[in-house]
Amino acid sequence: MPQELIDKLIQAALEEAQRQQIPITVSIVDSGGHLQALMRMEECSYFAIDMSRKKAVSSSQLKQPTHVLSEIAQKFPIIQASFNANPEIVLLPGGLPILFQGKVVGGIGVAGGDFNQDREIAEKALLGVD
Repeated sequence: MPQELIDKLIQAALEEAQRQQIPITVSIVDSGGHLQALMRMEECSYFAIDMSRKKAVSSSQLKQPTHVLSEIAQKFPIIQASFNANPEIVLLPGGLPILFQGKVVGGIGVAGGDFNQDREIAEKALLGVD
């Protein structure tokens, strides 16, 4: 994933969080789930650091937004059990796969607001990518 893309995503997420006056942490991982960037705004909870990373990892590795994974898990208890068995999988909204030139190249995870705010900030950060 190009560094320019990583920088653009971090900046876009931070700008949207500032606009909404929500302190967040945003994580970017590559296609292997490896952390490429993390930015924590002042006054954001310590717990948001790991949560944003796990949201990014979950969406990049399962190639779906975390809120969609949650909906799937609710419909299929065996999938829910599988997800529950892996502490790296988080189904809370705010994790999205990063599509670049037609393929998943990583994931973005946002944590710090409520679930809807996290999801909205992540979605706005991805606008214009590709």
